Amino acid sequence: SFAKKTEFSKSKYIQRKQRKFMKSFVLLEATVYNMCDFFFVVNPTKIRGIRSDSLSQVLSLGNVYSTARVLAVDDGQGLLIGALLTRISNGGLVFGVHTGDVGNYDITRYMNFPTEVKDRLRTLPWTKLHHKMEPFVDVLPDSPSEQDIMGHERRRRGHAKLTETIDTLNEGQFDALIISTNFNPISVIKKLVPYLGGSRMLVVYDQCKEPLIEAYAQLRESTEFLNVQLTESWLREYQVLPNRTHPTMNTSGGGGFILSAIHLAPQ
Repeated sequence: SFAKKTEFSKSKYIQRKQRKFMKSFVLLEATVYNMCDFFFVVNPTKIRGIRSDSLSQVLSLGNVYSTARVLAVDDGQGLLIGALLTRISNGGLVFGVHTGDVGNYDITRYMNFPTEVKDRLRTLPWTKLHHKMEPFVDVLPDSPSEQDIMGHERRRRGHAKLTETIDTLNEGQFDALIISTNFNPISVIKKLVPYLGGSRMLVVYDQCKEPLIEAYAQLRESTEFLNVQLTESWLREYQVLPNRTHPTMNTSGGGGFILSAIHLAPQ
């Protein structure tokens, strides 16, 4: 029994049980890079395999500054959208184009953005990209109930919000177009480049190079783009200890590929 063990045996027994049953954790702030590192290890497919150094390069190549108006396509559960929102301040805007009626930006919920930051995000489904809004027409019955009035007001607010969102997109002249999509990149580029301003950056991330090679070839042949580059992100971690500093033995095989180009102003 435990009482009959020596003090040394008791200590070893307690340590063994602690390693097996005791759980310890460290609280970390839900920053975009902590979220990126976490999902890259736990569930990389959720964020389309983007690593923190690749995310840094995307933001840097896109020239995302505090008052920038950024047009984005993020099929990585909102990690890219969240990263853009951390860079944008008053006067800036992030405009997300998504599939479905509601954008799946799940990761942004974990970042606990205040209301003023969330208000800088506008979203629009692909199906509404070239939608032409008609004047709001919704006639109440002669003797409307409270439920009828509430429904009317809800539809009116929804119509006004959608109209404002489409008008914002149609203003164009966005300062950057950043894409991480499950669709063919060149098809997305062709749809959204007309909304990108002149001398502004186009940045496309993908975890595989094959979809980007086609886009790279077409952008090189186009007269609308300059300085077209296709790069691979690579990261090597180091262990830093006294007299024992060396590269870690195990590291990730790849962090994705990035296509970037400068969009020229139309003549």
